[in-house]
Order: sequence, then C-alpha cells, then structure tokens
Amino acid sequence: MTARRTSKPSRKERTGVDWLYKYIGARKVSYYYQYPDGKSETLATAPLGDRKAIAEAEQTAKRKALDIQAGQIVAGSVADMIDRFKKDVDATHFRDQSKEGKSVRAGMYANLTLFFGKMAPAGLRAVHGYQFLEAREKAGAPIKANKELSLMSTICNYAIRWALIEANPFVGLMLNKADKDVRTVSRSQVVRFYLWAVRQGQAFRTMGCAAMFTYLTGFRAAEVRPYRLSGLTDDGVRVIGAKRKKGEAEVVKVRDWSPRLRAVVERAKRTAAETSTKRVVIKSLFLFPNRKGQPYSKSGWGSVWQDAMWEWIASFDPEAARALQTAKQHAANRRREKWAADGDAAPKYSITDHPAYFSAMDIRPAAITTKLEQRAADAYDFAAHANPATTHRHYDRRKVKRAAATE
Repeated sequence: MTARRTSKPSRKERTGVDWLYKYIGARKVSYYYQYPDGKSETLATAPLGDRKAIAEAEQTAKRKALDIQAGQIVAGSVADMIDRFKKDVDATHFRDQSKEGKSVRAGMYANLTLFFGKMAPAGLRAVHGYQFLEAREKAGAPIKANKELSLMSTICNYAIRWALIEANPFVGLMLNKADKDVRTVSRSQVVRFYLWAVRQGQAFRTMGCAAMFTYLTGFRAAEVRPYRLSGLTDDGVRVIGAKRKKGEAEVVKVRDWSPRLRAVVERAKRTAAETSTKRVVIKSLFLFPNRKGQPYSKSGWGSVWQDAMWEWIASFDPEAARALQTAKQHAANRRREKWAADGDAAPKYSITDHPAYFSAMDIRPAAITTKLEQRAADAYDFAAHANPATTHRHYDRRKVKRAAATE
C-alpha cells in the first residue's frame, strides 16, 4: 500500500547562487535575494507553468544576484568612501533629512557605488566623470546624472580631508544638457480646477483649495502640503521658506490678505473641519489635512492630486472619461480576482500627457509669471529667491515680452 504524503512539498528552493532563492507561489514563480541583514528583494518573476518564462526569469535573477554580490563594499574602495560619507556626514551636511530626501539620496548613493564602487580613490580621474555622465545619459537620466556627479564631487571634497585623494577630479566638468520639459499653466486652468473641486468630496475639495492657495501666495508645493493653521495671522499668511541650503538664514514669506485669499482660506478651513473618523471629529492643526487630520505624505498627495485631475479632465473630455471608466473597471476586476491576473495589463492612457493637466509644482511658476506680466513692484519679494536671476531663469514663463518705446 502506498504511503500517503503527510506534509506539503517545500515551496522555497535553492538556486545554486548564494543568497538567491526560488519561491513557487500559487500563480507565479519568484526569485528573491536574501540579504545578510534579513531583508529580501524580488529580482524576477514568471507565471507558473510557463517553462520558457521561468528559465528566463532564473537567468535574469542569477545575473542580478551576482551583480549585487560584486557590488559589495570593499575596504579602501570608492564604495567604502561613499559609505563613510553616507554614514558619518550625510546627517550634518544636508538640511533635508525628511524621509523623501533620504530616499532620493539613497538612490544616488546606489548609482554612484554601482559605477565607481570597485575603483581605488586615488585612481579617480576626470574622464571617469565623463564616462559616468555618458552612461547615465544612455540610461535616460541625463539631468539626474548631473546631480549625482555633483554629490560625488562633494564626497571627493571630504575624501581630500580624509587623505584618500589629493585633488577633486570632478570639478569644472561639462555637464549633460537636455531640453527642459516646461509646462505652461494659465490662471484660467487653476481657477477652472478650483471651481470644479469645491463641488466635489472632501479630498478633491482639499486639492482644489490648495491649488488656488498656491496660485495666490506663490508658495512652494512643499510649503503648502504641510501648511499649519498657525501661519494664518492678522498680518497675513506666513510661512518659512522650505528651500534653503544648510547654514543659510531662514526666510519668512508673508502674503498680505486679499478678499479672494481670505475666501479660499475659509473654504479650506471648512473642508479641513470635515475631517473625521466614524465616531470622533478630528480638529486638525493643518490647512490641507488628510482624513486623519495629518498632512498628506508626498506620495499620498500625488496620488490624490492625479485622481482629482483625471476626474476634472473627464468632466469635459469624453476620451478621458472613457479611459477613466476603463481604468476603474480594470481596477475592480483586479480586486475581484485578488490581483492575481498577471497577464491583464492596465489600460495605456496617461492623464499627465493631457494639455489641461498640471501638477501642484506648475502653479508657482504660473503665479510668478503673472506678477512679472503685471510689472508688480513686489514680484521679486513674491518669488523670494536669493538671486533674482533664478526667478527669470526658471520661473518666467512669459511668451511675449512687452515694453514701451524709447520715445
């Protein structure tokens, strides 16, 4: 008589590569890398039963695993130098120690380590900087490469102090250039979105009030998202500038009250007062809170903003409305199937490519441009840049430069 199996076969298998494992799930096969600190990362997946796809996924995962192991920090290498800066200097050198700021820099450290990590610090040359810029440009990130190399240059300045190198090889290099993708937003776009949003639910109404508030004040998106009610004073609307280098004095921006600004603020305060749970009404300290009375996270704000934009554009564009309906149906199907339909691709429609779409960061340039078009005497105080050249280089979106005749 054949003995029955009393236990299920193991769904976790070794692959022959250290720290790389194969996991057989109910609908797909996953290859994940187990780091020594206990964290894991999925390197490749394939549908269960598709032998060809599984073989390709295994090959991809093994290659990535070997790359991870090859990139391990070696004492005395550039990777070690970057890691020293990250652990010992980052916290005191950079003013932005938010979760988002640290995450952005972590990605930059990873890219620099991947390219320069195996080299000896003393062997760094300017040509290696140009090779890095070229490689990142081919990868589709030419401007991000400039910022990453700037960070590498800062690390090298500290490496000189640590007696690892004698001179900074990345000073004065010609950086990558790319056409700027500038979106010009008109006042009417902001007003139309605001008037639509005030007739919607609490979340979308918050986005509309924030958009109009940003246009009227010219504050940065990073200043508006966590804006506190304590900044609303009899003197005006106050905020401490969010963008300044470490060591620079704080800049306090004050916007005098206007009838429209008061109306928008009062509407935002009433919207914030609606924030509540099922049983307890929450008195928020913020002007644009989420349903828990707390400021939105950067990703949460972006998600709600994009949903609001899509609903707004769908209200007057039939094609966008059809795409939105299709996307909602697709999401409903995925939830019904518990997100198991791997081959069911989402509809390919990008609302961000629509001419009417704009982001929260596009509003401040529109406000500054309006001030410049009006030849307002306080245009530069409104922009609040330390260097007026910055105002014209990055925020002046005027298409027509009008001036009087000399006589």
